[in-house]
Amino acid sequence: MSISIIAEVGNGREDNKKFTIGVGESVVCNFQASGSDSATTKYYALGDTAYRCAIMVSAPATITHINGHELSSPLTLGTGGWNAWTVGIRWNKITVRADTATTFEVYAY
Repeated sequence: MSISIIAEVGNGREDNKKFTIGVGESVVCNFQASGSDSATTKYYALGDTAYRCAIMVSAPATITHINGHELSSPLTLGTGGWNAWTVGIRWNKITVRADTATTFEVYAY
């Protein structure tokens, strides 16, 4: 499979999870690792890093960590549509934080 095909379609596997967390709470989304979901950790078990990621939130929220590294300034997620990344990052895991009670929908492929 050529690199250009992988870049267009992702890694060949996909998963979508929807969850709600309270004010100031965080959830780690693991795209490569497998395990059992809990209130603070979600597993997508893609078998590889995600090449693309899209996140929809119901209220203001942020990404605080990408691939285990804390961001100097958290990445703000907008409401009212998908926050989508399709190039540039191979997503191993992310940590999302709710600024207020928030429903997250995270789609990775």
